[in-house]
Amino acid sequence: MSEPELARIGHVALETADLDASLAFFVDAVGFEEVERQDGTVYLRAVDEFDHHSVSLTEAERAGVDHIGWQTRNPEDLEAYAEMLETEEGLDVTWVDADEEAGQGEAIRFSTPHGHPFEFYHEMEKPDPPAERRSKLKNKTYSRTTTNAIAPRRIDHVQIWDADAPGCAEWLQEALDFKVQEYYDREDGSRWGTFVSANGNKIEAAVIDDEAEQPPGLHHIAYKVDSADDLFDAADAMNERGVPTDGIGQHSISRGKFLYTRDEESGHRIEFNAGGYLVFDPNWEPIAWQEGDLEDRQWIGQIESTDRVQY
Repeated sequence: MSEPELARIGHVALETADLDASLAFFVDAVGFEEVERQDGTVYLRAVDEFDHHSVSLTEAERAGVDHIGWQTRNPEDLEAYAEMLETEEGLDVTWVDADEEAGQGEAIRFSTPHGHPFEFYHEMEKPDPPAERRSKLKNKTYSRTTTNAIAPRRIDHVQIWDADAPGCAEWLQEALDFKVQEYYDREDGSRWGTFVSANGNKIEAAVIDDEAEQPPGLHHIAYKVDSADDLFDAADAMNERGVPTDGIGQHSISRGKFLYTRDEESGHRIEFNAGGYLVFDPNWEPIAWQEGDLEDRQWIGQIESTDRVQY
């Protein structure tokens, strides 16, 4: 049997203390589309996504992250991963029945050795939007005439923080075969950030060293938009609604242009992301950054808040 393989990041399950307030941010302000409500959870997707959801919101006692979901390449990979994680890594694996998470087939959940809650799944439904909102193009989901003008297109990556980020990134590489695309080292040689991917995207998980040594957490979920103009339109829309933003500019790492905006109720942060690159070269050598290569880690602009939501 071939080794199991991850195909891509699929979704993130978020928790909030006030579901209605968070939906006002995610749906009304940012422009996610509501797909379904089930057992106190609201399932959302971006306007160019066919999958049932890429983010969900569940009301809880406090804001948190239930899991980060990754799709496997093949259905049989679930069982192979479960066996490997239990026998080789000594982790507790929980099986999740099909449809326990709306629209999704069976899955496994576990916490990485560094405390990041992951879910692996393979099957997910691809429901049509309501007929009056469906695009006439078969390769699109929603008609742009019926969506929020600044709505993001698709999920791109997550940024997670860890007091032992180098160890966390190393485990992702060795146990799950994530590929390193870029990394950034401080002057003393210590690793500040490792940028890894399960496929050819430039980043699917940015693993950042938490110098404050807080418990592991999620800084943001990034979603693609078409161009830098969309970032300014999003900033304009957030200002009109009084929604906080946490910086606009362009990263040096990944070359991605960014705007961060934040749900004031939960602290969950969305990045509107444009640009970047894809990696298809099987002989790709990770791009190495050293402190001092640039005056700042950002090429243009700055991220104004490092607050993150702990699991």
